[in-house]
Amino acid sequence: MKRLRPERLLSACAGVALACAAAGALAQVDALPMIDTHTHLNFVRKGSAPPAMDFPASVAGALGRMDAAGFRRAIIMPQPSPPGAANAWEIERMDFALAQYPARILRGGGGGTLNPMIQATPVAAVDEAVRAKFRALATTIADQGAVVFGEVTAHHLSLKAMGPQHAYQWVPADHPLLRLLADISAERGIPIDLHLDFVPEDMARPGRPIFNDKTPLNLKGNSSAFERLLAHNPKAVFVWAHAGTDPLLTRTLALQRALLAKYPNLYMSLRLGRGGPHPAIALDEGRAFKRPWVALLREFPDRFVLGTDFFHGPEGEDGRGVETDSLQNYRTALASLPRELAEAIAWRNAERIYRLQAVR
Repeated sequence: MKRLRPERLLSACAGVALACAAAGALAQVDALPMIDTHTHLNFVRKGSAPPAMDFPASVAGALGRMDAAGFRRAIIMPQPSPPGAANAWEIERMDFALAQYPARILRGGGGGTLNPMIQATPVAAVDEAVRAKFRALATTIADQGAVVFGEVTAHHLSLKAMGPQHAYQWVPADHPLLRLLADISAERGIPIDLHLDFVPEDMARPGRPIFNDKTPLNLKGNSSAFERLLAHNPKAVFVWAHAGTDPLLTRTLALQRALLAKYPNLYMSLRLGRGGPHPAIALDEGRAFKRPWVALLREFPDRFVLGTDFFHGPEGEDGRGVETDSLQNYRTALASLPRELAEAIAWRNAERIYRLQAVR
């Protein structure tokens, strides 16, 4: 029998120890009851015009993927629909899911009604009648049991990965109806899920082949207006969606750290669809959190939740934008964090922010 030299034996033992540690971390995180705070349903195209949605089949598909990836619960909300969108839907379409799966499916609302109204209304046109109509819509959504107003947007890029129909949307980030929604959020204790592709100042569209032609060649800065929105009502809770991936690569760690420190009402949901070298991407190629991101999460352990942004269709159909395998990234990423921090991001923060019943 061949004997290993001492230095090789030590190396082999170290490798086994690392493998065992990694396996142990994954085993621990497998037990975490993860909550997905930001997910959608995909539209099933069967030659119909407009495209039809099979809500029960899509929810069943979502539950199967959640089970496979380790998600105990999910907040399903309408995507931020533009004015006149044929595929817009609202919270009431999910009544059956709340009745059938009360322990698994939670609902958000506003993407199909509030967002189109925000996008269609010029700032100068916001009078008392418009405000009253908007408040009535938001009140109806809240009364139907929404745990979040969303998804709404102030700046939404049109991306090729989401198909040629993917809309480009822009309004001032401190639009009067967004400020009104902040007031309603504060009154009702319901957070706002906000999609904001960040533009620090007026800039040219990056020369990357990921944008549809709907995305303008020149983008307007939204930094100052975003801060005015956050400051408008400190009691309003904003969950800034899609931290950890960024098509513009402008959502830097320094920016996010500064805003989190300045605005206690700002939270973020982590979209961990892929890893990559750029600092704006949270995961490395091994799907673990990069060290600078771990430092940010440690600094603000109560301000982050999970939000896959996955578009669920029926079983056997991939969603739009990301691969089904990306749902496995969340367990892998959480395994790279200290246990207490992983628990906070996996479920504890979500229960507090969205006022949910205990998942355990």
